[in-house]
Amino acid sequence: MLKHFLKTGYRGFKRQKLYSLVNLSGLAIGMFCFLITALYVKDELTFDRWHENADNIFMSSLEMQREDGEKFKVRPSYALLKALKEESSEVVSAVNISRNNWKYYQLGEEWVQTEQFYYSSPELFEVFDFSLKYGNETTALSEPTDVVISSELAESLFSGENPLDKMISIQGQGELKVVGVLNPIPANSHLRFDMVASINNPGSRYKRSEGEWVYGTGYNYFLLKGDYKLDKLYEDTKTILARNGAEDIAANYEFLKFSELYLKQQTERFNRDMFGGQMKYVYIFSLIGTLILLVACFNYINLTTSASISRSKEMGIRKVIGASKTSLVSNKMVETLFVSFWSLVLAIIAVEMTLPYINSLIGKSLSFNVLQSPSQLVLPVVLLIVVMLISGVYPAFMLSSINLSTVLRGAQPKTKAGLFKKSLIVFQFIICSGLLIAALAIRSQADFLINIDKGYNEENIMSMSVRQEGQRLEYEVLKNKLESIPQIEVVTSATLPIFPPPPPPSMVEIEGRMFAMTFFTGFVDRNFNEIFQLEFLEGVDFTQVPESELGNAAIINETAKKKLALNPALGAKLPDGSKVVGVVKDFFFDTAKSEIQPASLTYYPRGFYNVQFSFRAGNKADVMAQVEMAMKQEFGLKSAPSMTELKTITQGFNFYDAETTLKTIFNMLTGMVILVAFLGLFAMATFESNAREKELGIRKVLGANYFHILKTLNKHFVGLMVVAFLVSIPTTFYLVEEWLQAFPYRIEGLGSFGISSVAIIVLIATLILGAHSYLSTRKNPTEVLRNE
Repeated sequence: MLKHFLKTGYRGFKRQKLYSLVNLSGLAIGMFCFLITALYVKDELTFDRWHENADNIFMSSLEMQREDGEKFKVRPSYALLKALKEESSEVVSAVNISRNNWKYYQLGEEWVQTEQFYYSSPELFEVFDFSLKYGNETTALSEPTDVVISSELAESLFSGENPLDKMISIQGQGELKVVGVLNPIPANSHLRFDMVASINNPGSRYKRSEGEWVYGTGYNYFLLKGDYKLDKLYEDTKTILARNGAEDIAANYEFLKFSELYLKQQTERFNRDMFGGQMKYVYIFSLIGTLILLVACFNYINLTTSASISRSKEMGIRKVIGASKTSLVSNKMVETLFVSFWSLVLAIIAVEMTLPYINSLIGKSLSFNVLQSPSQLVLPVVLLIVVMLISGVYPAFMLSSINLSTVLRGAQPKTKAGLFKKSLIVFQFIICSGLLIAALAIRSQADFLINIDKGYNEENIMSMSVRQEGQRLEYEVLKNKLESIPQIEVVTSATLPIFPPPPPPSMVEIEGRMFAMTFFTGFVDRNFNEIFQLEFLEGVDFTQVPESELGNAAIINETAKKKLALNPALGAKLPDGSKVVGVVKDFFFDTAKSEIQPASLTYYPRGFYNVQFSFRAGNKADVMAQVEMAMKQEFGLKSAPSMTELKTITQGFNFYDAETTLKTIFNMLTGMVILVAFLGLFAMATFESNAREKELGIRKVLGANYFHILKTLNKHFVGLMVVAFLVSIPTTFYLVEEWLQAFPYRIEGLGSFGISSVAIIVLIATLILGAHSYLSTRKNPTEVLRNE
């Protein structure tokens, strides 16, 4: 059976090598794209579901509303978590997880920064399936000085030794004792930790929020019993809040299923902006993977039905000697299965070879290893069957239905495939032009975000941390030393380009009015604007404020003025008691993918963690060398201090990784679908010219030139492309506009992308069809017509 399958498939493949190779390549590319997108979609849909009780874990969420109707999320009460754990019959266990930003720990003589520093309690291991490689899950984090660390951190700190009971120096926390080492956390988990300190640590904010029933710290997670009733949990919540004077906010509480948080974008995005965790991208990549596969299958159908006309006599002779329609269909399906099988083999090899690059590109850990996980075999087997059926059924039945008498008297067999084939070609061009427009738009939006005017000067500015080689350098001493270097123009300090994360939103009273407000605060030196050149709309900068008033002065952005309804703004009191001395035009201090928020700038020397200095253009290398020499002389540094150009710092925050990655992926997918479609166009043009060579020979004898042959062969292709453009351009424009609505700052006008898409596709098609037409004109009519 296997031998017969291989022999039949090989004969069919060998009979028409060109079409077979094009079909093999097209299906392999289509299957490759589908497998990659399927792996991505599977990873997204199974995110966080590796916890055994994932569907029984809920996170509480509290939504508040400002006076202007704008809604915002706040972190719910820790006191409520403890009360529900004790009083609600629905709750089995509960835990609070709080993140503390920008913690430093000591590694040898260096201080290393981590974003993944958390506070929690022993219930972390009851609610979730995190486990310890070393340590006791029952008692870990029960003492104030306890800390649990990741296995990766344990390796870097202790080089493979058992780290239990070892001490780690944490900035602002002192010495913490290692009581546990986490086993590696699966890649598809939105909760990831470098360090987890005890909730009872003096450095945590829990003690201050124990009696607070409205606002809280961190995120509350509840493990509910198997037959939980959410209505009962809501009732218990209302009862507890009413008893503690917070009944007004009870209606604002909701409990969100943990297993759905990631795809509903209700998790804190610690990787900021990668497009994982957004359901729209699951739909987008599912659709694209399917469409590329369909393009490949339709390509196969078109080529096979076209090429099969030349095999009509073979089918006729088989029918004469007794072959049934079933056997003819089966034979053709075997040939399709042969090509599909080897296409799948090539696709799987390509997946294995490219997965490491794809994982590094999209920040995932996708895997496709049938030997380690036999269940993964289901996907390629199902894919093979689906591709065989889509690609093979129509050509097989069409070929087996050719009229016997027509074929045997030497006439061209007539089929009803014309309209169907044209529809498939139109579909292919619709997908090609649509993906090309989308790729151009995504590229343009990504470049727009990266290069957007940030509202401040960032040219010829270097930034350097005041913490070097484990010591915090004295800012004034450092400033004076840098100012002594001739090529340096101005030295200052400012928390630009990125402000630290703000505290949770809270109700504040300003000028007798109540506002729900999240306020960003940046710390700056008096002369910061000599470098950054923010545009002042009102008031003065700190150089014009008397030194005695500096500690109580603030500069706000225009968004703060509008949202706080400060009119006039100068002299107004802010929530922290400071007085507004200036208003600046809005500037970006976070990603341009979210609207600019209210912010203030204050003079606070203790908050100076970075120093910035401007230098004369063209002297960057010389300046860096002189700074290195000065730092080693003044502070005894052993190595060159870490310095970064201000305009490149935001790249380290991965603000636009989603867009740049999406741009790369769309470029690759668009390239692949264009390759598949135009491979098909090439093969169909070849068939067309071969099938009509006698007609073309007669036309040449009658005086037809190259352009006449070009028109004769290709006019129907041009018409089909026009129809495809008329469908794809408005449809894609609508979908791209919908995608762009998620960005408050976005590109305008998509017309140029439609024109570019049409131009690129027409150019490629013209080159392919023009080349075939030229080759047709080079054939000697006497060779074609000598047997007529």
